[in-house]
Amino acid sequence: MNILLIDSQRINYVNSGEYSAGAAYDGHTLEVTTNPSDEQLARADGIIAFHAVPIDAPLVARMHRCRALVKATIGLDDVDIEALSAKGILCSNIGSVGAQEVAEHALALILMAQRKLSDFARHTREGGWSWRHHHGTVKSCSDTVLGLVGYGEIGQALAYRASALGYRLCFYDPRIERCPLGLAQRMTLDTLLGQADVISLHLPLTGHSRHLLNDTRFAQVKRGATLINTARGAIVDSEALLRALQSGAISMALLDVVQEEPFVPEALLEHERVLMTPHAAFYSERSLADLKRNALQTMIALLRGDRVKTLVNPDCIAQEANTHV
Repeated sequence: MNILLIDSQRINYVNSGEYSAGAAYDGHTLEVTTNPSDEQLARADGIIAFHAVPIDAPLVARMHRCRALVKATIGLDDVDIEALSAKGILCSNIGSVGAQEVAEHALALILMAQRKLSDFARHTREGGWSWRHHHGTVKSCSDTVLGLVGYGEIGQALAYRASALGYRLCFYDPRIERCPLGLAQRMTLDTLLGQADVISLHLPLTGHSRHLLNDTRFAQVKRGATLINTARGAIVDSEALLRALQSGAISMALLDVVQEEPFVPEALLEHERVLMTPHAAFYSERSLADLKRNALQTMIALLRGDRVKTLVNPDCIAQEANTHV
């Protein structure tokens, strides 16, 4: 069977020469492209799509023998699952690959903001030498309330690490009734926003979470709070965030993601109290290798008809079986 890997045009996840032309994996032929032709899409039995490769209805219409599509990400916000299901194409993500790295990246951003490292670095680079030269208040970890919006694997991994530093932890997640680790207090979103010194986002992008943090929500935050976003950019309304920074409702924003990557609003990019990283939170040498291996193993399992926990459209299994007899 033929497996087509569609890599990101913006930044390659597959290294040059990693899969040579006609390479095989577990008996399946692999082909890599960043711009799939009609012929490539038509002959693919399975398709793996990396981050920043949208799977929309016109692209799905060109998949004539495809049985399964694996998105080599956690989020599926740029995948038309209905279009895939309508053609009997199984769809899966790769679960929580890179969850520990995202938690560590978020914690690094939290500590950077809390310890005012960017302020101090800028001050000393300009010739200064005063620990008083910073914006906002410097608190110890034990005096800081860290609010986690979303408490899945990444949120819990961050809580585990932050608890060792003494943070006072709370979380909001409508899917979770009790804190699995006993480390954080469950709150409503309104209560969390009003109490947290640091707000860290760890939830998927859905119709409900899009622009979850907007003008109304920013008006509820504890004045001077810090915002961390290593989840999805569109969870935060960028224009509302700029207004919150201007008013002082948010003292600092540290963002690994933005709404329309890689096009960062100039006002955010140049803001002295905004620090940005390039959607790098998931990354380590190990997590990148795990991501590709997991995507391939998930694809092989789907093509074999094995049970896959990350399958998101199980209702089309019967249709898929009838279509590809």
